[in-house]
Amino acid sequence: MGHIHDQVTQIATAAEQQSQVAEEINQNVVRIVDAAQRSDTGVNQTNEASHELARLGESLRELVGQFKV
Repeated sequence: MGHIHDQVTQIATAAEQQSQVAEEINQNVVRIVDAAQRSDTGVNQTNEASHELARLGESLRELVGQFKV
């Protein structure tokens, strides 16, 4: 009877450990998703800034082109 009790205890302990590991994995996945979303936002902001910079560069080129040298 003691042997069965020990096995049940080991199984319960292993199940608890697996549950803890699963929770840690879940938390890490949430962190990864959050980081990916922040990265996506940063990429979008960089893209918008690049387009604005290109527009300003074109505008500057047109203004400089009005000067006669």
